[in-house]
Amino acid sequence: MRGLLGAVVVAVSMSSVGMAEPEPADDTPTDFAALGEAPLRMNLDVAAWLVRAKGTASNGGAELEIGDDTSSSLDLGNLRGLLRGELTLAKDPWAVRIMGTHGSWSGTANLATTTTWGGQTLSSGVNYPSSFDMSWMAFEGHWYPVILHGDGRRDTVEPIELLFGPHIGVTWLDLDQSLAGINNSASWWTVYGGAELSLAVDLRPFTSILHGMSVDVGGSVGSTINGGGLFYKVRGGLTLHLTPNVGATVGYRLMEYHGLEDGSWNIAPSFPGLFVGMNITF
Repeated sequence: MRGLLGAVVVAVSMSSVGMAEPEPADDTPTDFAALGEAPLRMNLDVAAWLVRAKGTASNGGAELEIGDDTSSSLDLGNLRGLLRGELTLAKDPWAVRIMGTHGSWSGTANLATTTTWGGQTLSSGVNYPSSFDMSWMAFEGHWYPVILHGDGRRDTVEPIELLFGPHIGVTWLDLDQSLAGINNSASWWTVYGGAELSLAVDLRPFTSILHGMSVDVGGSVGSTINGGGLFYKVRGGLTLHLTPNVGATVGYRLMEYHGLEDGSWNIAPSFPGLFVGMNITF
């Protein structure tokens, strides 16, 4: 009897072991597809863009310098600190960038020779009030398929991350110009393409003051959709990240248009300048 009872106990124990829920293993397969999905990142630059307006303009008469480079000048080359914002939303390897700025210049035109502007005769040696307003916005789509160094992801920490890729974009430019009380105003849309090189460096192994450094250099070229011609721009900058989320940036921005037309008003403005501001990254 005792032997039979022991056999029953052993059988029940073996049955219980066989029916028990298996303990989850430490090496349970991971959902690598979920881990591989890059998060959405935001990069915002808010800066002072120190610009002197340059280029040429005419309105039925001689071509005049926008800045103060010659004696026949519209006297609009005074330095202005424009507020410029650049917002980049990225989900590797793609990114969308939105940029915008507005500026105003004013001066007193003094012409070397008599000419006409909008049907009105402007005499040499006479001072004429001159002003110029510019509003500009751009929308870009970026792709970074070429990974020159690193893993191609900005949400991970690599000693050096170096990416390169193309972009396409569209800009809207609105200009208002006044000379001797004659006002002209028009806007133009431009389609363009280009490429950008992006570098990120982790500085924490070298200093406790800075978190990292990033450098972006790019260029674009295109054409206005109507009433104009060639457009190009250059963008470059260095950002020192004091924390993972806050940094200081300094760089250069140039955008230039050629052959913009609206009736007899022809203008080819150029806006070069130093770019200094604050960077916020999330």
